[in-house]
Amino acid sequence: MSWIDEVIKRVRDHDAARPRSQQSAVGWSEVGGCRSALGLRLDGAWATDDTDSWGAQRGTAIHEYLEPILTAPGVRTEVDTVYRGIPGHADLVEPDAVVDFKTTSKANSKLWAADHSLLKPKRIQVHGYAAGLVDAGDLPEDCKVRLLVIPVDGTFADWWAYEEKFDRSLADEGADRLDDVRARMAAGTALPKDMPYAWCETWCSFFSLCRDPATKRTGEEIADDELAAAVARYGEINSQMRPLIKEKEGLDPLIRGLRGTAGDWRVSIGEPGEDKDVIDDDAIRAGYEARGERIPMTTRPGSAPRLTVTRIKKPAGKASAK
Repeated sequence: MSWIDEVIKRVRDHDAARPRSQQSAVGWSEVGGCRSALGLRLDGAWATDDTDSWGAQRGTAIHEYLEPILTAPGVRTEVDTVYRGIPGHADLVEPDAVVDFKTTSKANSKLWAADHSLLKPKRIQVHGYAAGLVDAGDLPEDCKVRLLVIPVDGTFADWWAYEEKFDRSLADEGADRLDDVRARMAAGTALPKDMPYAWCETWCSFFSLCRDPATKRTGEEIADDELAAAVARYGEINSQMRPLIKEKEGLDPLIRGLRGTAGDWRVSIGEPGEDKDVIDDDAIRAGYEARGERIPMTTRPGSAPRLTVTRIKKPAGKASAK
């Protein structure tokens, strides 16, 4: 085992040994997830796939860094709570509020900020914490819940918070969802696979146990709201970029060579690069052919699969379903 492999193994083993990693009961952070994965968790299935846990560990590290900074008189961190039998660990409990830290990418953060409906599973999670804390007398019934969003690839300017009043119905919605999974399992009903194949292949530790490889070839309806929003946003950006790039290419010959200012804009051009010696492929090829020798060849990896997102054409007069 190489040095770097040993380092990664020690980090992964440390995370696997943490009490939260070994928690057997389904917690509030999982209630809004894929129902098929929830069923496997409830059934005590053995994880079949060793997924990359660095994103979760990085989030844990940020949590542990923030905890002593944000602790103050009357403020507690990592508070255990339980509601309707579902355990949870609240990141921050203030006298009148519970706060959950959400580390993510800037891209995800922008999706959440643009459409708060995408926060529904995360809101259910923190309202579940609040319900348990209210029932235990640790918070008043009129408390607040907050999500502190921290993009790991951003700056402090990218931090933001979502805040609302405690709503027990959201906690009950999450608990009812888990009860529905249990009822489906008892009835022998197949559980929905709420995440798309590609996501499962990368992130789900039950992937090999749960998924049929044929699904990858046929594709499927992407039901997860956050992933569907990411697809839509990618497509929208792409559709805007193409005509802009073509327009930019058309303007290039009109202004190339100009130097100076035009209103709020300055135009300049850099110095050309210096000439440099390169291998003469034609001369090498000719030399080998003259000697009757075969040109040495090597294999170069093919290009990565191209990602294509295009708008589905609807029949005339038929509006898209929302």
